[in-house]
Amino acid sequence: MLAEGRASEILELGDGRVLRRFKAGGRPDREAEVMEHARAHGFPVPRVLEVREDSLVLERVDGTTMLAELRRRPWRLAGHAHTLAELHRRLHAIPFEAERLLHLDFHPDNVLLSARGPVVIDWANARAGDPALDVAMTWVICATSGGTFGRVFTRFFLRHVDLAAARRSLPEAGEHRIADPNVTDAERDRVRKLLRRMA
Repeated sequence: MLAEGRASEILELGDGRVLRRFKAGGRPDREAEVMEHARAHGFPVPRVLEVREDSLVLERVDGTTMLAELRRRPWRLAGHAHTLAELHRRLHAIPFEAERLLHLDFHPDNVLLSARGPVVIDWANARAGDPALDVAMTWVICATSGGTFGRVFTRFFLRHVDLAAARRSLPEAGEHRIADPNVTDAERDRVRKLLRRMA
């Protein structure tokens, strides 16, 4: 096993391949469709090599996550916050289902810093919608699940986005996060506190 998240695990297959296996459900076909759409528009995602019933076989991308890099080199926080905002801008320029492509789980632990540049992973929540919702989701996740470090990162990230639009989408993002079955009760409480504070 190379990595494990709340909803999936990443296993080494060899020959430059990894298996992203879903722990409960998931829609590998839909995730593959979204990833290939993003890739076709020049957005940095791993190549999808095979779609299975409960998993995806993906190109292995060597590199550490942005979050791990930040923990080792916290003085790079401002630069990485800017990079994440730029990735949002690039993603939201991609048309998808008559709207714009959203990731909806876009945070430093889902960005791999590879030799070819940042690569975005974990597209299970991706869908079409308003880009401000995606920005607001990053705000909610980082500010309520990242501890003190995540709150500091959020402040730098918000300097590079349309803050007014993100604030308008914050209630929807918060409700989306609260409804996520992978979120803990403590995290839900922090989301509610953030929504009350920003109301």
